[in-house]
Amino acid sequence: MFYSAARMSRIALQPPSFFGKWTRSAIAAGLGLGVVFLPAPARAQQQTFHLDRLEVPGAPDDGVALFRPVTRPESIFYAQLGLGLSINPLRTRDLTNFEPALRASGTNVITDQFSTYMSAGFEFFDSLTVGATFPVAWVEAGNQPNYPNSIFGGVTSTNFSTSGPAVGDTRLDARYVAWRSPERDKAVGVQLSVRIPTGNGSSTNFGGDGSVSALPMVTGEWTPRHLPTFIGNLGIDFRHDNSINNPTGKGAGPIQGIGIGDELRWAVGAAIPMFDGGFRLTGTIFGQIGLTSDDITGPTFFTMQNTPIEWNVEGRVKLPIEGGRWFASISGGTLILPGYGAPDLRIVALVGTYLPIEDTGAHSPPPRDRVRESIHESLKDTDGDGIPDDIDACPNEPEDHKNPDPNDGCPGPSDRDGDGIPDQFDKCPDEPEDKDGIQDQDGCPEDDADQDGVPDTKDACPKEPGQPDPDPKKNGCPKFIKLEGSTVRVLQQVHFQTGSATILPDSFPMLGEITSLLKANPSIKKMRIEGHTDNRGNAGYNLDLSKRRAASVLTWLTQHGVEGGRLESEGYGLTKPIESNDTEEGRLANRRVEFKILEDDSGSSKDQ
Repeated sequence: MFYSAARMSRIALQPPSFFGKWTRSAIAAGLGLGVVFLPAPARAQQQTFHLDRLEVPGAPDDGVALFRPVTRPESIFYAQLGLGLSINPLRTRDLTNFEPALRASGTNVITDQFSTYMSAGFEFFDSLTVGATFPVAWVEAGNQPNYPNSIFGGVTSTNFSTSGPAVGDTRLDARYVAWRSPERDKAVGVQLSVRIPTGNGSSTNFGGDGSVSALPMVTGEWTPRHLPTFIGNLGIDFRHDNSINNPTGKGAGPIQGIGIGDELRWAVGAAIPMFDGGFRLTGTIFGQIGLTSDDITGPTFFTMQNTPIEWNVEGRVKLPIEGGRWFASISGGTLILPGYGAPDLRIVALVGTYLPIEDTGAHSPPPRDRVRESIHESLKDTDGDGIPDDIDACPNEPEDHKNPDPNDGCPGPSDRDGDGIPDQFDKCPDEPEDKDGIQDQDGCPEDDADQDGVPDTKDACPKEPGQPDPDPKKNGCPKFIKLEGSTVRVLQQVHFQTGSATILPDSFPMLGEITSLLKANPSIKKMRIEGHTDNRGNAGYNLDLSKRRAASVLTWLTQHGVEGGRLESEGYGLTKPIESNDTEEGRLANRRVEFKILEDDSGSSKDQ
């Protein structure tokens, strides 16, 4: 209610509706207790604002400008010190576009800032981070603009200082990893940062905003295999309304100045670890978009001075101190869009460390007690099988001293039918496998594996359905096909009408044998039907014809009871001849349909 009441007067002048009343109300409601920290209504006496657009996160795994939803598995305390140099972070054109004033003034209002960023905090429970960051611009220099007296009409220009030190507002962070994948390659975090006005003493030289502000944010990252880690930050910065000069065009003067209010903050980047994690290279693009438009700030939505964007590249290295718990980094970057706070050059150096939070009061037992406990544990035999627990693979299940390993401490797997195939893998645990060379690993006896009515003991082709034959070498074998490894060799080709994909009836018996083969062998999971032509005619036409013929065969098989998911078709035209196309016999051989088994019950690929 406090936040809504403070903003109601702005609604008529808001940016587009999706950044207007709906957005502000929804975010305000979601902040819960954080609402009490939002800015108070604007006060005319506030002269400047916090200029530095860099928010240094501070935790050991963060970037110089990127908050990451990453925590250490163990609880830690961390501390970090940053040194930053910004060249030309505020330009005269950000405060006025009046040409006489631009000609009479220096190009930049603030020409340089040398700052420190001091951070410290804790990580708990592999998910929660609480911390604080205190920024100070110890050295600041610049030039006061020279304005003609009439530029602002009846409204006077804002007086401010361009010298330091400029103390910033202290930022307090509460961050939580809301979701993380089991492999820790993806994570989403939520956080709330609250700034307290420690920069009130620097309210006239771009140190602080002069009021409490809040920054709720969502963070995320994803590390695809063999690729960099991609990181994103998105939040809304609820800031105190401030302005310099006359950004609303009050009185008789034109719109001349800059207003600062709520902003959309964003950052995207990618991090590449190197040398077994000892070095990390991170590239970042970050910026803000103004969201406020009222009688203090004027319009800020996508105005040039309120839309700063920067890029930054950071190299971070683990130092060989305290087991790699110290780190240092150096980064540099510049502006992409010249809004306020985006410098011509930004250089930041960081050094930091973290320490595990341990129970320093713990005491080890006397050496004699430790030896006694060690001996006792080494002789413990929970299941009473005579094999001590420390070498017993199954300390709670007594060994039966049977094969395959009578001394590993585990009972042998159950095999009720005694066929050597454990019940857990035996499809017929109460019927012993007949070991006839046909599917001997499934645990089931086979009398007629291909279900063609010819017993396996007399079937010359026990996996290929066929017809009885007085010749023992042909008994139970198909007449038109033969299974050879991953290929079904056809002894009679599929015949089509000339120049067509219509199958001739004399091919139906052969295709019927293909159908019976697939139905009798469910272990064949995927078969590809391949169409080929000779080299007569146009290559494009032949390719299309071969594709249509292969698809026609697939359709015939599915219409006769083969599951469509087990089949695929492809045509290759004249590109894969098996004989010379210089003879009629060769061309006849090249006009063919082939059947290739791609995947069997093991899931392995047989032919590509």
